[in-house]
Amino acid sequence: MLETLTIDGLPPYKSISITSSAEEAVRTAALSLVPMGDGVSVAPGRPVTIKAGGDLLLTGYVRDVRPGHDANDRTLDVTVCSRTVDATECSVEHPTGEVLDKDLAAIAKEFDRLGIGIESDGGLPIEPRHKLRTGETLFATIERRSRGRGILIYDTPQGKLKLATKPEGTHSGGLIWGVNIEQASSSITERGRHSSVMVRGQASEGTEKQQLRPEARANDSGVSRRRPLIIPHEGEVTVDRLKKRADWQVKRGSGYAATASITVTGWRDGGGRIWTRNWLVQVRDAWIGIDGLMVIKSVTLTQDAGGQGTVAILDLADPRALGGENPRGKTSDAYAAPGAITPEYQDQ
Repeated sequence: MLETLTIDGLPPYKSISITSSAEEAVRTAALSLVPMGDGVSVAPGRPVTIKAGGDLLLTGYVRDVRPGHDANDRTLDVTVCSRTVDATECSVEHPTGEVLDKDLAAIAKEFDRLGIGIESDGGLPIEPRHKLRTGETLFATIERRSRGRGILIYDTPQGKLKLATKPEGTHSGGLIWGVNIEQASSSITERGRHSSVMVRGQASEGTEKQQLRPEARANDSGVSRRRPLIIPHEGEVTVDRLKKRADWQVKRGSGYAATASITVTGWRDGGGRIWTRNWLVQVRDAWIGIDGLMVIKSVTLTQDAGGQGTVAILDLADPRALGGENPRGKTSDAYAAPGAITPEYQDQ
């Protein structure tokens, strides 16, 4: 069943593909348009909104325009990027380049001089001091801080930056082989997993061991041999922040050990919601060994009336890859990841 799309700012389309990710700040759409009249009817920078029924999918600008033809036919291919593209490519202009005693969302709002807009799911820690580096973009300056806080940064359909610490919700109906899964594949890997992760840093105040040589360690019991990783902490060090950084690193490593790509017909779940990145979904597919909750890392929505119709391609991972909890399903033992990760503080 084809979605009814409303695309303001562009000529009629032949086909469309929209990709959004929980790990990328900019969603994009690739469209094949119907050429209109002589010349090129679309120019880069034109504002565009894309809706499926009443659901907003993208708010942004024309990025690339590629007209072409042969002796018998004309083509007009266009890409559209979210408004957040300016947060990834434009330098921040700020009178002091410094923000004191605010959380990362407030820091982002302080540096958002282009009016892109910032959202968060709350509960972010206060940063004593954040210093802007010369020429740094809005995304770059908050991204380097987010790694130590377990924060994802991605865009919203309205074209704003979203700071998230956990999955946003759970899709209805699930993905079930024999019901709505058209095709599926999965991957199990040891890449990115370590038997222990040690996070080290230094506080700007104090002369005790806790300030001069703090370390937090988290262990992954799912790794059978010794594979240590030592990483420096980004920003001001406290015990809680070291523990959070170690916990986040091990969870993401174990979460990405089990991934899947699933194709379904249509863009909506059992409750009529558009498939969305950073949402959980129940997956049951014995042929790829998965029976449990997974998180959607990215979604590609395609529609081509003359081709494969309306299809969603979902890239999924263990929920811990994006800050979620143990899915506790009946997934194959080959996908097993540690159920509880408790970072320890080392006074040494």
